[in-house]
Amino acid sequence: MNAKRRPSAFMIMFSKNSHITSTFCFLIFVATLHIFAFIAMPIMYGRKEPIHGFVDPKFESVKKQFERNFMDGFERDGANVAIFYKNKPIVNLWAGNADSELEKPWTRHTRSLLFSTTKALSGLCIALLVDQGLLNYNDPVAKYWTEFGQNGKENTTVRQVLNHEAGLPYIDETISLEEAKGDAHEALRKIAAAKPAWVPGSASGYHPITYGWLIDGIVRGADPKGRSLKQFFNEEIAKPHGLDIDIGTEPDQLYRNAKYTVPTNMEYIRDIVHDPRLLGMVMMLYLQHPDAVIWKATKSPCPYLNPLASEFPFNNPEYQQLNLGSATGVSNAHDVAQLFSKVINNEILNASLVEELSRPSLNSWHIEKTVLYPIMKGHGFFYDPHPTKVDTFTFGHPGYGCQALYIDRETNLVIVYLSNGLKTATSFLCFPYYRLVTESYRVINQINQL
Repeated sequence: MNAKRRPSAFMIMFSKNSHITSTFCFLIFVATLHIFAFIAMPIMYGRKEPIHGFVDPKFESVKKQFERNFMDGFERDGANVAIFYKNKPIVNLWAGNADSELEKPWTRHTRSLLFSTTKALSGLCIALLVDQGLLNYNDPVAKYWTEFGQNGKENTTVRQVLNHEAGLPYIDETISLEEAKGDAHEALRKIAAAKPAWVPGSASGYHPITYGWLIDGIVRGADPKGRSLKQFFNEEIAKPHGLDIDIGTEPDQLYRNAKYTVPTNMEYIRDIVHDPRLLGMVMMLYLQHPDAVIWKATKSPCPYLNPLASEFPFNNPEYQQLNLGSATGVSNAHDVAQLFSKVINNEILNASLVEELSRPSLNSWHIEKTVLYPIMKGHGFFYDPHPTKVDTFTFGHPGYGCQALYIDRETNLVIVYLSNGLKTATSFLCFPYYRLVTESYRVINQINQL
């Protein structure tokens, strides 16, 4: 029997050198990415912008972080952040351009679409109807919207709609722009007639667009005056509290809206280097099958509202005017923050209902049908564990491109961040927003230790 041939010294040395070379190349690659993200990108995209507005002297460091967002290249256009602490405004800052193409600056009068943060406004309208004794979360939707009780939706509850458990993230019919305009009666008819993609209540899957019409139909049925969601919100919440917030922009107010730009590939690379979790989220999205819920929901029932289209749709004034309680809320950061500060300080709803809103209805681990990640949901909001307190939650709602509403009832803190230079991620994966949240908590902790 032949003895096994021993590897030569050259082969051993070559193998070791190959391993060393591969490791060295990988380290060079990683170093290059970091140089690109932390040095090159701030040079290419960063700029010093004058910061406007006001800030409580104790929160001056939040203003510095806001300014750093521009200097580090995270704000390609404009942004607005507002913070209410203990029901008082302590930060309201804006900077950059509302329309970079026209070099139109962001001002105190600029308004931004809230995108999916609008869903929090819709959830608040439902809560107000509950507070007024006109609605119950556990009632079937069909009790208020008779036409909805068909095709397996007879027992779908209001709570299930708010939890995104209705099984209607998309429908088989298309809702045209003409059908979506105005009172949208035809859009509501098609939603009411739709067959759910799963048995309502058996699973949860984010409803990016249809959510708005689902809430609209419930509000119209529960409200004794039969008002649309837009009208109900305006007359029952915005006007009585002197807030510059609308669902759908009025034609004579379109000139105030910011214009949006989308992130470049270089920004995606930079942001993945900053937070590698973003790569997982991108893969979770783009590795899904073409027939997956997420892709159907971005194209149905309104293909013209697909945010991933080659031309960003929501710069279109016609779309900005839609009465769509899932996407077309419009305001400034200050007034949205003030609204939800009033909410958690029991100025709009009774204290026991606010306590209920502060905790998720859907808190069990699950594979989310649309985005896969198991989001805690309830009452029209998203929830996260409180950063310091056990069995306590913060809540609010993210919006496309990193619009954000953050509510911490325990700390009596509300933070709202809006930007027209849309980001690669939302919520805490969005670094410029996360930077402001963490700095706010750092200051508050410092104040509490004095």
